[in-house]
Amino acid sequence: MDTIRIATAIRKLNHPRPRLRSRRLAAPLLAGAAAALLLGTVLAGPVHAATGWAATGSLPNLGSGRIWQVAYAAANPNLAAAATDNGVYLSSDGGNTWSATGLHGSRVWTVTFAATAGQGETLYAGLATGGVRASTDSGMTWANDSSGLPSLDVREIAVTGGGLAAGTDNGVALSTNGTTWYAGGLTGESISALAGVSTVSGLVLFAGVDYPGNSKAYLYKLNSSVGGWQTISAGLPSGDVVDSISIGPTSQVVTSNPILVTTVKGTYRSANGGTNWTTSTGLPTDTYLTDATFSPLDPNLVYAGADAGGSSGGGLFRSTDGGQSFSGASQGLPTSHAPNEPPRQEVESISVAAGQPYPTVIAAIDPYQEDASIYREVDTGAPSPPVLTTLSGIAATLPPSVASTPPAGAAGSTPSGTHTPSPAATVASSVAGTVFHFPSPLVFELAFVLLAIVLLIRWRRHYYVDGPP
Repeated sequence: MDTIRIATAIRKLNHPRPRLRSRRLAAPLLAGAAAALLLGTVLAGPVHAATGWAATGSLPNLGSGRIWQVAYAAANPNLAAAATDNGVYLSSDGGNTWSATGLHGSRVWTVTFAATAGQGETLYAGLATGGVRASTDSGMTWANDSSGLPSLDVREIAVTGGGLAAGTDNGVALSTNGTTWYAGGLTGESISALAGVSTVSGLVLFAGVDYPGNSKAYLYKLNSSVGGWQTISAGLPSGDVVDSISIGPTSQVVTSNPILVTTVKGTYRSANGGTNWTTSTGLPTDTYLTDATFSPLDPNLVYAGADAGGSSGGGLFRSTDGGQSFSGASQGLPTSHAPNEPPRQEVESISVAAGQPYPTVIAAIDPYQEDASIYREVDTGAPSPPVLTTLSGIAATLPPSVASTPPAGAAGSTPSGTHTPSPAATVASSVAGTVFHFPSPLVFELAFVLLAIVLLIRWRRHYYVDGPP
């Protein structure tokens, strides 16, 4: 087993959703990134320091549970949601105060809003074991919209121009109405990140993996006008477990949607649809981002956080050049820490509201050995947003049922998820998922593994050395 796979296994034991950190900085790109930063500053105007973060109201009855994701409603900057170990929480005042919804008592990995004609904002939640839930009444009641899902472990939900895409523990599912789902490909892959955008060539989806299948790939792209998933590896190191994918808007200057991918070996940016990638700079040594999110109103403005891989540390950062370079932006975050440890600023998720004149940002903080909380900032130091461009005359639609194998001869494509797990493998995966996704302390999980190994060795010795009874 190589170093990355060993590190991955250890990280999964201590954290239900893997957050590995192991980055290589591409030194030859430093000069180019510095030049791009200078140009971006000139174009965007003066940039001032942010005013700082402040803790919001507590999440009732969350206790020692974790906050896995936060999200703003695109059409309503006052509406925000949080996915936690105790269900979904909602804020109607921009993230200042929070209340529990009717979905509680279950671990929820992901939340997102989608504007529905005649119904306002629909809130979707992806559960660890319960599939997809949807609410049209501000979280009071929830419908079980899981029909057709390949797995009830839903780790990411992306809103696209043609419908919804769900990243599950067994590939991608697509839905035109958010109620029923159909196969979206990548069967056998555990999808850790998912993002979509409408382009002039159709709907484009990017999917990231942290438990690779037979293809051994970690990043995929699907274009609805081409069909089939293609692996993306050029410009990225191998074994690059993906934490998050974010796609920014376009403007009169930034004419192609920028893409930012955070991985266990660094953060990478593409300005041409994933064909070429550059390494983000400015992050402290051995700091690897958990999440990075573009402002919905500015392709140059990015907020990012690190969670220190489940130990004390982390931090929050900001970029004003579209993720090419970052600088620290942790003012106001927790400063408590044990002796000889960095401050406990483990950032799990970030969301940016489409508000004016300044962006409002919320961050889920899961401090090491402390209760989780949400911090909020109105970034009065952000640059003035540019005039955005939008597509016109293009009807973005989801592709039909996507086969697990990309089309033959597709450039850069390799078979992805073409295998069908055997019954034994399926049972083993289920047992492993149950044991290692459970949020118990690392020491107990290691003890369980060691006990199993000891019992296996004793049984083998009894059967093969001493002989069967």
